[in-house]
Amino acid sequence: MNKRVAVIGAGVSGMACALRLRQASGLEVEVHEAAAQPGGVTQSSQRDGFRLECGPDSMLSIKPAALGLLRELGLEAEIQSTRPQARTSLIARGRRLIPVPEGVYLMAPGRMLPFARSPLISWPGKLRMGLDLILPRRNPELPEESLAAFVRRRLGREGLERLAQPLIGGIYTANPERLSLAATMPQFVDMERSHRSLILAMRARSQAMGSAAASGPRYGLFVTLRSGLGRLSQVMAEGLGDVLHCDSVATSCRRRPAGGWILGFADGRAQDYDQVVLALPAHRSAALLEGDDLLSRLLGGIAYANIATVNIALRREDIGQLPQAAGFVVPAVDHHSLIACTFVDQKYEHRAPEGCVLLRAFCGGAMHPEDLQCSDEALVNRVLAEIDWRFGLRRAPLFTQVNRWPRAMAQYELGHQRRCDLIDGALALRPGLHLIGNGLRGVGIPDVVQQGWNVAERILSASAVP
Repeated sequence: MNKRVAVIGAGVSGMACALRLRQASGLEVEVHEAAAQPGGVTQSSQRDGFRLECGPDSMLSIKPAALGLLRELGLEAEIQSTRPQARTSLIARGRRLIPVPEGVYLMAPGRMLPFARSPLISWPGKLRMGLDLILPRRNPELPEESLAAFVRRRLGREGLERLAQPLIGGIYTANPERLSLAATMPQFVDMERSHRSLILAMRARSQAMGSAAASGPRYGLFVTLRSGLGRLSQVMAEGLGDVLHCDSVATSCRRRPAGGWILGFADGRAQDYDQVVLALPAHRSAALLEGDDLLSRLLGGIAYANIATVNIALRREDIGQLPQAAGFVVPAVDHHSLIACTFVDQKYEHRAPEGCVLLRAFCGGAMHPEDLQCSDEALVNRVLAEIDWRFGLRRAPLFTQVNRWPRAMAQYELGHQRRCDLIDGALALRPGLHLIGNGLRGVGIPDVVQQGWNVAERILSASAVP
């Protein structure tokens, strides 16, 4: 008799897992998605010749699962890299948008002369950052450090507020005072241990990378699909065929006394499975496992932030001159509505019709939750007011599109690694139950795809399926 496997959640991670399982014989695989369409936050749309991303717009190609997944799906010919001329980013300081100095990676400079010349950090702030060259290593026996505590200790307050927080906040939309450095940026822990000084470590890294080093985020390593990342969700769903069930809402997951798991559904069904994969945000998995006090508490303790994106379509003549870059980030200390804004048509080709501009603004996150407690109209008005203040708007946009993602951005707060270890230990005592998603060990698409593949391999091994 075939083993029955249920995957709950048809985001990219769940579908990646299910597609791997479908390649084997001897398994009966079902995928249940509560929404009307699969893909989770990975959605794209088109309107009037503009290609709009509703959620993520890129994948980091240096992670093997990114290109591996696209190859498996036959999408290699559709891969698109960022434009070479846009492989830099800007940081707001008041009204000015200042390029991230060449050689800076997220928080520390690898090349001193471009950093010294930049107006991004004041001279007192630069001198304080320079103390990193003589500061000792931190005792590794001390408790784990938040990102904010680490950056203040090594680089000072201004290095945190004007450099690290906006650049890293653009990735995690997190509060750096609560963000676990070890869980999010472990490379900087390693830099301090191996080189003592972050600046010395960055200089070594910069010399090793040479001219390949881009400023700020590593834009040369980001890829997307020509028609948008929603194409990824579409092709994965097509590959699953009739094993994918949308509008199928799971409401409970409990152990069967004789082994295996029972899933309850909103329509009253209760079905038995040998293996269950919860490919969901941690808080949704916690709700399904409400009868399992330990796992439910561990998962429910993982914080999430709300985020919204606002796509803004404009005629080129209706906005002032935009700088040549992928976009800009805004320090939280400046108290603006925008977290960041992407110059979409500059970052990727074929995103806007000739003579038009496409911007994508990001709002909310852990630092600005109050900014999303308003209507879409009010949110758009605030965003447009800031765009007008920075660049000048001569006419109203052709259109705007708001996408809200409540509790979508996992926050890897202090203690996150320990929490994940405890979750792994609890799962080891619950054979047949598996968890994947951005609330565990990695927030990017390649991270959750790899999680899905790893779970599929464990299921195949446990089921002795060739």
